[in-house]
Amino acid sequence: MRKIDNMVLHVADNVISRPLLEQAYSWCISSSGAGWRFGDIADSNYEASKPYWGATILSSDRHDTDDPRDLKDTPPVIQEIWSTLEPRFLPVRYEIDNIFLNGQTYGLDSAIHEDTPGEEEGWYTALFYLNPEWHIDYGGETLFYNQERTEIICAVVPKPGRMTFFDGRHPHWGRSPNRVFTDLRVTLSFHLKRLVDGPVP
Repeated sequence: MRKIDNMVLHVADNVISRPLLEQAYSWCISSSGAGWRFGDIADSNYEASKPYWGATILSSDRHDTDDPRDLKDTPPVIQEIWSTLEPRFLPVRYEIDNIFLNGQTYGLDSAIHEDTPGEEEGWYTALFYLNPEWHIDYGGETLFYNQERTEIICAVVPKPGRMTFFDGRHPHWGRSPNRVFTDLRVTLSFHLKRLVDGPVP
């Protein structure tokens, strides 16, 4: 896997099949079961952080919510994505801490943030782009920054079915689509904690 600043930042295409991608997207967009809400922000301590659409699929005990805490209580399409993903990580093993959906239309630009609670090592994100169609003209890249947040070190185009797997300590920013795209940019994030008996990716 590719590493930047000795932290993994890896991009893989076609991680999930086209039928599974379309099934996941359809569930996210069409089903009230996804539980979309408006008002999520990337970093409450960062002045530039603006609200966007979000939904919680699974949440760990530390968040003190009523959301599902076990993968078996999540929708079947989410379980199928994880069953496809988990074997690809071996011999590294993870436990799922959270699963989130993010949705952005033009102008809902989020902010630079990290996914790791504090500076603790061992937290990772598997970020899926769920839109079945995407054109380079739509924008919506995920930008990764150096630790000082002064330079962009990687820009990931949200191609259908693409996964970006990264160390949660990487500062990043999911940019909204531009005016050309009039729909919802949808991402699915698995926030993961590496099990201590496994190797470091």
